[in-house]
Amino acid sequence: MRNILILVFLLGCFQIGTAQDAMSVLIAQNLTDSVVLGRIDQFRKGGYEKPFDCGTHTREEFIATAKNYLGTPYQYGGTTADGMDCSGLIFRTFRDLGLSAPHGAQALARFGEIILDKSELLPGDVIFFTQTYSTRKLVTHAAFVLADGQMIHASTSKGVQMIPIDDPYYWNAHYLFGTRIFGVVPDLSEE
Repeated sequence: MRNILILVFLLGCFQIGTAQDAMSVLIAQNLTDSVVLGRIDQFRKGGYEKPFDCGTHTREEFIATAKNYLGTPYQYGGTTADGMDCSGLIFRTFRDLGLSAPHGAQALARFGEIILDKSELLPGDVIFFTQTYSTRKLVTHAAFVLADGQMIHASTSKGVQMIPIDDPYYWNAHYLFGTRIFGVVPDLSEE
């Protein structure tokens, strides 16, 4: 009976021909966790991979702007240099560049191309995490990808900081997906 319910759920979520859709992959990865499956379904219903216009801004500008906030203390719901949370860092970075973005990790995760494979993330991509605190939301934390295996995020205990992406708490146990809001960077290694 449980397998039939899962099959009905999967068929109800996706049209035929989109089996490789990011959400279907997340569902397949979490078939044994009914709580996460419910959260994925709720997230999916709100839309995802929505376009985001970064104008003429580059990944480098985006990262440099975010780094201006290193050392800013953590404040839940904060969006200023006096205090900010993880999505506040992203929101403020966009605002500083004259762009409009939502404040909230789950709302931010709806924009850009979803990147499931961690090895495909590029500097400037936004990465999202799940179950980092108790909530009914799927997405609970956000950070920016930096070069050299680093990310910048707002830690509740240390404020805005750079840490290794492979940190076991944020990466291994809670990584959900990344999103690419900037165009694909051309491979210049062949020149």
